[in-house]
Amino acid sequence: MLTYLASATLLVGLVTATPQPPQWETSYGKALATTRNGDHPLLVVIDKPGTEGSQIDPKLLSQDSIEGDAYKAIEPYNLCHVDATTEYGQKVADVFHAKTFPYVAIIDKTGSVVVFRKAGKMDAAEWDRVLASHKSGERTV
Repeated sequence: MLTYLASATLLVGLVTATPQPPQWETSYGKALATTRNGDHPLLVVIDKPGTEGSQIDPKLLSQDSIEGDAYKAIEPYNLCHVDATTEYGQKVADVFHAKTFPYVAIIDKTGSVVVFRKAGKMDAAEWDRVLASHKSGERTV
């Protein structure tokens, strides 16, 4: 019985210590509401998945991996990934005046000010630099 209890306790500890995959919200409205009710900035990616040149590198989104620098870079953010090939995605793109994809925006932790925006490809070094510089969610003066 004691061995069973010790094993169960160890298992629970391992499960809670294992990083969970990043959860990308597909609804910009829900992601913005979460940001306004919390204390994290919002990372918005609008792209055309499966379209060469208009899609952000899936490795940067860390959808297939929960480890490494890619995960650490997006961990401080609420996440929103919008497919610009859909009608809803086109409406969200219009809100951001995005005409070129991929499009990346970071909204401050109050959910009221876009503190970063970029249209077009981003390499891993630029992605990491941008995410590191805005992870606090504070507006710069």
